[in-house]
Amino acid sequence: MPRRSGVLRWSAGIVAVAFVASGQSAAVGATGSPSGAGDFVVYGFSQSDVHEEDPQVYELDPDTTIRAIGKWSTAGDEAADYNFTQIGRYHAKGINFMGSGTASIIFPKDFATAQIFDDMSTRDADGSPVPHDEFGFPEPARRGNIFNPKYREYLLSWARIQVDGGVDGLNFDEINAGFSGGLKYGFNGNEGFDDYAIADFNRYLLAKYPTFTAADWSSRFGMTGDNILRRDVPAGDLAANFNYRDYLRAGGWNLDPLNAANPLAPEWGRVVANRMYAEDTSFTATYIRRYWKEIVDKMRAYAWRTRHRSILISSNGLWPYVDFNSVGMYPWNPDEQTPDFRGADYVPVVDGHLNGAKSLQSQYRYLKTQSVRIAGHVPVVVFIDWPNDMMTNYLNLPLQEKKDYWRIFGAEAYANGIFPAFHLKDTVGSPTATDLGMMDFFKTYTRFYKDHRAIFKDNEIGTQAVQVGAANVAASVLVQRGTGKRSIHLVNHNYGQGVTPQAGFTVKADLDSCPRRVSLISPDFPQPKSPAFSCRHGKLKLTVDRLDYYNIIQL
Repeated sequence: MPRRSGVLRWSAGIVAVAFVASGQSAAVGATGSPSGAGDFVVYGFSQSDVHEEDPQVYELDPDTTIRAIGKWSTAGDEAADYNFTQIGRYHAKGINFMGSGTASIIFPKDFATAQIFDDMSTRDADGSPVPHDEFGFPEPARRGNIFNPKYREYLLSWARIQVDGGVDGLNFDEINAGFSGGLKYGFNGNEGFDDYAIADFNRYLLAKYPTFTAADWSSRFGMTGDNILRRDVPAGDLAANFNYRDYLRAGGWNLDPLNAANPLAPEWGRVVANRMYAEDTSFTATYIRRYWKEIVDKMRAYAWRTRHRSILISSNGLWPYVDFNSVGMYPWNPDEQTPDFRGADYVPVVDGHLNGAKSLQSQYRYLKTQSVRIAGHVPVVVFIDWPNDMMTNYLNLPLQEKKDYWRIFGAEAYANGIFPAFHLKDTVGSPTATDLGMMDFFKTYTRFYKDHRAIFKDNEIGTQAVQVGAANVAASVLVQRGTGKRSIHLVNHNYGQGVTPQAGFTVKADLDSCPRRVSLISPDFPQPKSPAFSCRHGKLKLTVDRLDYYNIIQL
């Protein structure tokens, strides 16, 4: 094996791997499973180190996992690090194989010299590298700088190795995580102020305000004569042109650059980790979006040029230019405004027990709506991210309540047009699904969604009003794009350390037109039912004989 070198890892063109994976020519879907993200309805979450393999995936038999392997530090720099032969086994089962890697966490050993490590690192407003000791790693960790073209090439280098090895797709984890400031700055956003970024900031401001004169820069933003934007000097010449770090120091904002008193803070923008909101046109969003598209375009082009096929792209969170969005669920997320700022409670627990009485309908709908705005109509998948409190809460639930988590909140994801990723394995040694006694349940439970995949694909949230004659039931209407097929979904939140089924209640819905027939299906009973119904002028009424966890009314 060649000596690992930071220079080799990011020098353009150095990666030239002639590696043919076993089973590489086998088409995903050869056993009848779908071959494109738009057809996926059963997702698994199982991540292994690049040399490892998880046989649980073959037992579950999902359409795909979000990321089967993950490049981490130096593990994954070279083709010999990987167990690419498992891709053939995935394909034999008709399972899509997603490669992946961290897109932001870096360590000194990842690069040949300390100088390269420093150059790849994000920096604070004083120009110093930002440490990320909050991770608790035994060696110094930092965030990689996506504004640095050499860092972007470094990401592409390991991604190309995975494409050469035969992966069907790539998941880039935490693309924009290098802007928080970390524990050192109390996560106040003091990060990302390196030479590459502030040179781009100059370009952004010059393009946004093409007619501004020196007087305009001074009156609008308080720039001074000795540090002012100029069009006659290259934007990247930070000695002769505007230097944002100098501006921050002069204003006293170098320890808190996003301070509301800083006139340029709104122009710079506040980066939200793992989110790229469509309406955000600030500098950081504009250029991160641009560099993310560059990475995606280059990888798609590389796969087509070298492997003569397309690949799927995803990332953690809500991002444009992807084939599906995979949203990690963790505390301090931005998906709900809460008094403690911890965000949406995606794994609700009270006193160590599942809070099945809570509904996640509004949070799931928010993710669905935001993803459409950001990425268009691509699948949205939610998974319990790790290591964090939500994963700990899930792992500590009694076995029956773990199953109930998926029967209630996994079902509620399906009921609102998104998908849960059934948790099999992480890379920090947590108990696996098999260790927890969950595999038989997962295999049985997901069979329902596979058998009825046509119902769950490519749905939009309907606007039709639904009235349910029972308390603690979350109801929704889904309308399938293309076919226009409608379905009403009922999720039972009548729960207290166990579900209490509900029976003999009415469901009313205002529809555009009356259905010719109605059927009732569920993962909780084996055969479809044909409930009696009435409908006049689009006003549907029927009686549900029993709701355990989740019923679907097919129209």
